[in-house]
Amino acid sequence: MPFDVILAGALGLSVLLFALAGGADFGAGLWSLLARRGERATEQQQLIERAIGPLWEANELWVVVSAVILWSAFAPAFAAYGTALFVPFVLAIAGVLLRGAFLAFRIEAQEEAPRAYVFFGEIFGSMSIITPFFLGTAAGAIASGRLRLNENELPVDGYFQPWIGPFPIIVGLLGVATCAYLSAIYLTIDAADEDPRLQEDFRVRGIIAGIVVGLLGVIAIPITRLDAPHMWEGLAPGRPASVLTTIAALFLGASLVLLFLRRYPLARAAAILQVVAVFCAWAVAQYPYLLVPDITIQDAASPEPVLIAMSILIVFYVVVLGPSFWFLFRLFKSRSSARGEER
Repeated sequence: MPFDVILAGALGLSVLLFALAGGADFGAGLWSLLARRGERATEQQQLIERAIGPLWEANELWVVVSAVILWSAFAPAFAAYGTALFVPFVLAIAGVLLRGAFLAFRIEAQEEAPRAYVFFGEIFGSMSIITPFFLGTAAGAIASGRLRLNENELPVDGYFQPWIGPFPIIVGLLGVATCAYLSAIYLTIDAADEDPRLQEDFRVRGIIAGIVVGLLGVIAIPITRLDAPHMWEGLAPGRPASVLTTIAALFLGASLVLLFLRRYPLARAAAILQVVAVFCAWAVAQYPYLLVPDITIQDAASPEPVLIAMSILIVFYVVVLGPSFWFLFRLFKSRSSARGEER
């Protein structure tokens, strides 16, 4: 397999890992924002803080990996994204930074400044919505064909029109809903050692979020046909991507049934497989473009020596960073569970 295709696959994998890990953290921020009232509102917010507090920065690792691969192996695509889509990317990055800062402020203010605790929590939750939405709109602009470049590699239609359109917006909404869906299912397991009522709260939220994901997916079908013709062609019946979307729909349904039956670990596995299937369907439908229809993987690929060096670096990432991340996750999750039991 050519090195450019291998690195494009590594780029997609890093984005997928960010969605599965960091995306759930963003969804938790949404649930924290919505947990304002009710007898268990405070307990829900504290569970969320214990679940994501130690790990959210580590989950941003995958953003760095994606940026390094794109910049080194596919520089023309990196330049096109950074120039034409700088508005949604700057907003998404601002969301990442402000979300992390206000999460830290919120945790420190919990005991000594109750009003600040509430205010910081609202900022944290709001920023958790902004980031997945704008990352989704950027992805929608890349795949829709709305973003066209002139001979100077500047956007033909300006810096807003490419990502303010039906397909990018529905993808942004799907991004937010998917983060909420993953997060609620993950939190049912984090709540297992605490109050069973908290587990039930997030079970219901997971079912609601999953239904919303399904409804948005149905709404996206005619929008894709009208506003993203290349993606629509790639998802046509009989194409490999259409098989993957069918698998994704089946896993979404399975996760909802398993949540209803309170089979939480299996529901989490089904939710993860659903997101994986959606990402794979997207990648197959968009192939071979990094920017539809102007930049392909082959056109944007760096010279072969650079691709070989990047492939070696990816192996280093897998061998060193993979086990390190797993150990970090196990260490802090066990501590978080122990703190929850002490309470």
